[in-house]
Amino acid sequence: MSDRYIFRYIIILVIIVSVLLSGAAMLLHPYQKRNEENEKYTNILKAAGIQEVNKKNVAQLFKQHCTNIHEGDLPYYIIDDQITVIPMQGNGLWGPIWGYIGIAADGKTIVGAVFDHKSETPGLGAEITTDDYQNQYKGKTIGEKIDAIAGATRTSKGVEEMIERALKQHLSYLENEQ
Repeated sequence: MSDRYIFRYIIILVIIVSVLLSGAAMLLHPYQKRNEENEKYTNILKAAGIQEVNKKNVAQLFKQHCTNIHEGDLPYYIIDDQITVIPMQGNGLWGPIWGYIGIAADGKTIVGAVFDHKSETPGLGAEITTDDYQNQYKGKTIGEKIDAIAGATRTSKGVEEMIERALKQHLSYLENEQ
């Protein structure tokens, strides 16, 4: 078989694989969107102190508890007409960090917090995703200090800065809306 025929077969094979991969991506897209939405809803509910969230009930719980969604320049979510959940974004040591923080109706008490990252160091900065770290925020008042993660100073400071910035922006905005 000549090089010319081999080249044609390779081209045909590449086209077939491309079509199959494109088709798979199109078929999976709705599932990916639903999973992203469910992850977002889970994090919002957990930040509001609702812990009984799982894959099967997350959409139902979100509809049941979320009484107001504001998706403008400063998005926030009102849970059970009492808790404001604010999304946040910041910088860790190795890349972006993000999360949600729930604030009670008094505007001062933290109900819960959820954090995540893409590339923090396992066992150090990645500890922001653990229940032990996140539970430190429950019941604290805004501005009250939280224990930093030993060996993860940059990520700990990134979380502090992220919270401070998000609360400063959102709370003044929310006060003006009322």
